[in-house]
Amino acid sequence: MEEIENFTLTAKDGTSLYGREWLIENPKAAICLVHGLGEHIGRYEHVAEFFNSHQISFFAFDLRGHGRSEGKRGHTPSHYMLVDDVEELLMFARAEYNDVPLFLYGHSLGGNIATNYVLKKNINELTGAIISSPWLALALEPPAFQMKLAKFVSGFLPSLTQSNGLDVKHLTNDDAINQAYKKDPLVHDKISTKLFTECYREGLWALENSQKNKIPLLIFHGTEDRITSPDASKTFAENIGELATYHQWPGIKHEPHNDVKKEEVLETIFKWVKEQV
Repeated sequence: MEEIENFTLTAKDGTSLYGREWLIENPKAAICLVHGLGEHIGRYEHVAEFFNSHQISFFAFDLRGHGRSEGKRGHTPSHYMLVDDVEELLMFARAEYNDVPLFLYGHSLGGNIATNYVLKKNINELTGAIISSPWLALALEPPAFQMKLAKFVSGFLPSLTQSNGLDVKHLTNDDAINQAYKKDPLVHDKISTKLFTECYREGLWALENSQKNKIPLLIFHGTEDRITSPDASKTFAENIGELATYHQWPGIKHEPHNDVKKEEVLETIFKWVKEQV
């Protein structure tokens, strides 16, 4: 029997974070989701329902500055706070299920945050992590002068936001999904100078520190992603070695879980999770 409830997390700095749990009786595992830039957990209803149908409970929360959570849209005071927020979600899930295998699932910006959590924090409670289209590097590298300007501005105007310039056609091959994203009132296109420069930096840090990983990872990317770099994901997986399983989806864009092969993508994730437990 499925039970869906909302909850609130309180971050270490007092920020209120909106969450939702999709619980089932006697789950085989539990997954904690970290979504991407500008979006919110409501876009993952079908993902949660899929895992529930396979005896897996699902937890998710809106990142600070996103969805129904508090915070200026598209801004965070520091990248480390985002990592700490993920730890709050994992602790919440672990309190619900003390002895069930626990997995972290991060997409895009969430993939950046999840990867940094795995490499930097105490990950003893995790059985593994699922890393989808992670922001380790961007598909198009920003010009050097643009990066220098962003770093300079973030030093004295860290919360200054501007449009992230996303073209929704790069999300998926399904135009209905792309247009729904565009019309979604909880979606925004904002990113602050602080969030951009710190996520850019921490993505590169993760690439350079892959040897710190100690748990099984499933890393996947669509070959036609024009937002984050498939090559960076492949390099990251190769550098990790045996603990990493890498899957590349031909013809798929930035959101594999929403694209035309979404059923196959979700089945692949489930199969991998099943192998870990």
